[in-house]
Amino acid sequence: MDPKNPGAVDEIIHLGDYWDLDKMEANKKEILEINTEVGKLFKRAYKYLGAARPILESIIERNTEAMDFGKVNVETYKLINEIFKDIPVSKNAGKIRHLFGSAYTPNGWVEYTDSVLEDAKNVYYINGDAGTGKTTLFTKVFNEAIASGFDVEVYHTPLIPERIETIYIPKLKIGLTSSEIFRRNNYKTLNLNGLLDQNKISKYKDQIDFDKRIFVELIDRGIQNISMAKKKHDLMEQYYVPNMDFAKVENLRENLIKRVLRYEENSGE
Repeated sequence: MDPKNPGAVDEIIHLGDYWDLDKMEANKKEILEINTEVGKLFKRAYKYLGAARPILESIIERNTEAMDFGKVNVETYKLINEIFKDIPVSKNAGKIRHLFGSAYTPNGWVEYTDSVLEDAKNVYYINGDAGTGKTTLFTKVFNEAIASGFDVEVYHTPLIPERIETIYIPKLKIGLTSSEIFRRNNYKTLNLNGLLDQNKISKYKDQIDFDKRIFVELIDRGIQNISMAKKKHDLMEQYYVPNMDFAKVENLRENLIKRVLRYEENSGE
């Protein structure tokens, strides 16, 4: 992130001040070649991930067409009444934080939903394929929480950020998630797949199955290219590590910690 108010509030910490510039320039050709290759691999990875999104959107369209959203609304408000029973609307609305709890990485799909919800007493597992109304359900629940004065953490999906995979209400210690981690270990399960019109969805079974295979392959290809980019980027360490003054970097780290703690002390006065 670039500083918004440099000098007044924000500042830039430049670790380039601690490398041997002459030695770095001696490896200029190799560094440029690696950076160029890393850029190509990332560009290729993003193309695969970008291609995966419309495939997923096609699956969403088919499932949405076959959903009984009237029944979804009934189940959603049953859930809201269960969670917020006897809790009145607050004069002071809660705050919302939008975050990510998962990502496509060089190590594959990585998620931290178990850490996000580690303090939750009750976790509701929302089971449903893409397009069955999970994000709408999550949105209605967190809007109710905010209206009741509770802060909420909302965790979005990395491929389509408009979609939600988890919400957590810290004060109530209640979480709702579609993460497979909580498929079995949960307080209660709401199965939205059971609200699909099987007569309608059966017409598209072959299309959906095909799209799912293509989607998985595109995601896998994207991750493979991210992984290769990471391995290429790691080669850069042979040019940077020997030419860094880590004693000065360590001294900088210690000074930064002291300054951060001083800010904390001052804020408590």
